[in-house]
Amino acid sequence: MHAPSSQVQPVPVLIVGGGLVGLSTALFLAHQGVRSWVIEKHAGTSLHPRARGFHARTVELLRSTCAREEVERAGSVPAGTVVGELVAVTLAGPVHSWKTRTVSTQRTDVSPCPYVFLGQDRLEPILLEAARSQGVEVRFRHELTGFTQDAQGVQATVLDREAGTVSTVHAAYLIGADGVRSPVREALGIALRGRGSFGHNISTLFDADLSPVQREVPLAFAVLTHPELGGVIAATDVKDRWIHATRIDVSREKAEDFTEARWTERLRTVTGIADLEPSLHGTFVWEAAERVAERFGSGRVFLAGDAAHQMPPTGGFGANTGIHDAANLAWKLAAVLNGHAGPALLETYDAERRPVAAATANQAALLALRMAKQALPADAEFVDEDAVTLGYRYGDGPPLPKTFVPTGEPGTRAPHVWLEGRRSILDLFGNGFVLLTGNEAWSDAGRRLAERMPLRVHEVQGWQHAYGVGEGGACLVRPDGMVAARWSEPVRDAEQVLDAELETLLCRAGLGSVRTPPTEPVR
Repeated sequence: MHAPSSQVQPVPVLIVGGGLVGLSTALFLAHQGVRSWVIEKHAGTSLHPRARGFHARTVELLRSTCAREEVERAGSVPAGTVVGELVAVTLAGPVHSWKTRTVSTQRTDVSPCPYVFLGQDRLEPILLEAARSQGVEVRFRHELTGFTQDAQGVQATVLDREAGTVSTVHAAYLIGADGVRSPVREALGIALRGRGSFGHNISTLFDADLSPVQREVPLAFAVLTHPELGGVIAATDVKDRWIHATRIDVSREKAEDFTEARWTERLRTVTGIADLEPSLHGTFVWEAAERVAERFGSGRVFLAGDAAHQMPPTGGFGANTGIHDAANLAWKLAAVLNGHAGPALLETYDAERRPVAAATANQAALLALRMAKQALPADAEFVDEDAVTLGYRYGDGPPLPKTFVPTGEPGTRAPHVWLEGRRSILDLFGNGFVLLTGNEAWSDAGRRLAERMPLRVHEVQGWQHAYGVGEGGACLVRPDGMVAARWSEPVRDAEQVLDAELETLLCRAGLGSVRTPPTEPVR
């Protein structure tokens, strides 16, 4: 029996799950001025680097938060770094193929942000510290045991697993960022669709000196074809720390069957180092699968990250897609909670993110089939990696283009442009809507509108061509850095045009005016 607590604790947003997506959501909300609680049933952040790298778009989104500098510092890769990819029976050979490549972590013409090689076990503590610095309440060893919702909010019961007490939390909204077996999704009765399972795997994280079998450049990834003990070995962002993964038949074996002695013997065989003394850091079983929730929410409860979509690790899209969910949902919740938008805005979360997540999961699945040399569906169509990570779009048209070409079209990511002083235009986004213009009439209209609506005006030059507008044009950018609308040239009654556009975008029909302090333009 658990001791009940009579106290009802109110909070605007309750986030279930304190992993990458839950912590990112809390951080994005905090920077939009919304308080949240995060509850996580485990004792702390992840001990394993399940996700090991984050694309430029993800780093762009985190760039708008106080975690920006630490994320880029911790995950930076020196320019010109060369790594190797191996296919062999064991690390010692015989070798089927050995390829080297230069790690391309940043293209400053596309993004001001690099790809960061940063394990989940190192990123989560960074996000945790940043979230707490912004006043986010994060409670480990706390588990959601049930919830109900009505027109006024969500009533959740939460078990403190350490104290054994149960408390009641009343939240305006609840977010399930609670993983692939999401209890929140299960409680909502939301089904999953997709190809399903590609099989189960078991991984161990271990420290070992593999220099006796290293080649001329550091090993990044190895596919091992040993007839009995095949699998993969992957480098992490910590020196001499590795991941070894292999297939497991979960109907016959479980994680506990893989003892320290068994792992040690196995690692000695697959590395080809007979006297290897690995230091093991735990074992976990995971499933490679393609599944997407039929809906990303119901009423006042939403799903994000693995709770909403599961995809094979090929491509490294899963955690990145979850953080993109978080950015999309956070600004919309903030707009509604702050009185700037109508509740119907929240319906666009599913409409925008679910098609993108499904298309991304499909690409990960196709890559997995190709890597396994399995038959591809007749209609299989691969798109460029940049099209997946940078080129996704909301609204009309396919969610993923075949190739990535930044155009500034509404529904796409606002293109990166360097401004004077080597500052990226993307640094102007992240908190409220932004009106970009180089035209005084647009700027004046935007400043007048900013007195009663959440809008910042930046009068700058040099960006227009990349955004597909003329010198006298304007572009409206959302808090998540996606283009909301654009105008090629000045228009009559620019204030009225902007007002009507924001009224529609924010689903404000029936809401009164909201006074917000004007923001001086950056010149």
